[in-house]
Amino acid sequence: MNSLGVGTYLTMTELAELVGCRPTSHSCMKRWLTKHGWPYAVNIAGVPQVSRAYYAARMTGTANQSANDGAEDEPNFEALIA
Repeated sequence: MNSLGVGTYLTMTELAELVGCRPTSHSCMKRWLTKHGWPYAVNIAGVPQVSRAYYAARMTGTANQSANDGAEDEPNFEALIA
């Protein structure tokens, strides 16, 4: 925790609120985070960990988001022509 008493990572309740699932639905959280391009680490208990700093940057629009943020990949049609 930092000097303000706030942890480095979002709590399970905060992450569940962001994702829209139950705080115990770790698989759901991981799928949503992956689909929407959010970086996360998984701890030894299998719980996804999202940086509070990244969350703040993402929510204010200052984070570097992936170019494919949440978009479905399209097939490489150019490969069919070659």
